[in-house]
Amino acid sequence: MISIRNDNNIKMKNIIDSNLHQYNRTKCEWLKTNTDNSIKNYDKNNNFLVFDDDILIGGAIGFVEYNWYFLDLLWVDEKYRGQDIGTMLIKEVEEFSKQENLVGVRMETWDFQARGFYKKMGYSVFAQIEDCPPGTIDYFLKKVLK
Repeated sequence: MISIRNDNNIKMKNIIDSNLHQYNRTKCEWLKTNTDNSIKNYDKNNNFLVFDDDILIGGAIGFVEYNWYFLDLLWVDEKYRGQDIGTMLIKEVEEFSKQENLVGVRMETWDFQARGFYKKMGYSVFAQIEDCPPGTIDYFLKKVLK
């Protein structure tokens, strides 16, 4: 009898993860030719932090996966906004991505955040989800660097 359970068992999650990755390698040419041994190993995060003396005033938090840099978080302390710190962070992320020969940078932002800033930096919206969270639009942006 087939049944579905809400279950957070790590062992079962790892089996599903392994099976899906194995299947994906049979269908995706890039994954076929870039085995775990040949894909460059990255730390979980590739973060760029900004300090004023020893005080953290901003940062870009992200990771590399599938030859893209996923910008997860970008924040600049309100007292330091308008001083091009966000621009410097984006340029640092892009320079890192170019040096690592990545395809580009991906991110998401809500409608009340920094969509205009990212568009000014050359990013384009490739998808959006309305009411995520409710009353908000979640934009997905990318910039191809190659």
